[in-house]
Amino acid sequence: MGFELIIFVIVYNMSIMGAAELRNMISQYMIDADEKVLRIVKAVFESYREENKDVDFYDELPVDIQDLLFESRKDISKGDFFSHKQVMSEINQKFNITRT
Repeated sequence: MGFELIIFVIVYNMSIMGAAELRNMISQYMIDADEKVLRIVKAVFESYREENKDVDFYDELPVDIQDLLFESRKDISKGDFFSHKQVMSEINQKFNITRT
């Protein structure tokens, strides 16, 4: 298999993988990596962190999710919410769950 094809297969596989699969794959690579590779990976992560240190994850959320969070905060400030205990009680009743 040619180098270009190998790179294509790796990139394609990574594009269809979820985060958990990517973490597992990268973890496996790190087990076998030599010190040079580990230093490169460390530098990449540090660079990424530095570039994104001022980015608030909230700003990265879709607008409809931001709107929902904004509305939720308004409801909470008005006292319009359910406590964890209330929610669990309702779920237990609805699904006939008894605590032992």
